[in-house]
Amino acid sequence: MLHEVNDTHINVLDEGEGHPLVLLHGLGGCWRDWEPQLDAWRDRYRVIVIEHRGHGRSDRITGPVTTEAFAADAAALCRDLGVEHAGVVGLSMGGMIAQKLALAEPALVEALVLCDTGTHLGERASAWLRAEAGRVRAHGFPDARGDVAGSTIWSRYTLAQQPEVARGNIRESQSTDPASWAEAALAVAAHDTRADVARIACPTLVIWGDEDGALPAKLADPLAAALGAALVVIPDAGHVCNLEQPAAFNRAVEEFLNR
Repeated sequence: MLHEVNDTHINVLDEGEGHPLVLLHGLGGCWRDWEPQLDAWRDRYRVIVIEHRGHGRSDRITGPVTTEAFAADAAALCRDLGVEHAGVVGLSMGGMIAQKLALAEPALVEALVLCDTGTHLGERASAWLRAEAGRVRAHGFPDARGDVAGSTIWSRYTLAQQPEVARGNIRESQSTDPASWAEAALAVAAHDTRADVARIACPTLVIWGDEDGALPAKLADPLAAALGAALVVIPDAGHVCNLEQPAAFNRAVEEFLNR
């Protein structure tokens, strides 16, 4: 359902009853990035999946945007939905947005799960993403034609045993409006919470795929240490660990929330 917040129509899936869980997808994603979690958790939680502006069925991005602006959208949507307290789960770019949301709205975010994300990108990764944003804005996405063999963000298990998971995710990303994707990519490249992340006081879990080719698993320990967070590394998973190993991912999140 579309909700108008901050002069933008944002698409939201709001299913189930119980304590609210807000799920924030990554760059180029949509609600389908959380489909296994939506199906598994809707019988125990009120699961709220937000499609960020420029993604899915939400309005396109019409100018420069920041991870703070994405977080402000999420906060406004929670108010619109009558949600005063929630657990927040963010993947990749969604994890960056979740950090900003926890910093701006500490009374709203009572538990935080950060998946394959970071406080910032390194210089080389930021430069690459800025260049990629310019290329996609000018020429659109390259046509993968369903070939996932050369993709580096997925685990070897996923590419060999469940290539349809990678293929579907890539198709979704390539369906994103190129100009919107480019603006969101620039927001990711500019994101930096290094000076602020220690102020996040709510209980936090960090989850990582052990074969993440986008953000290597060696980055998980420093992030968890900065947050004083528990850390779970999921075997046979890459950058989109919740789709690659949904049972292990769901179990880790549920055990954390139960504690």
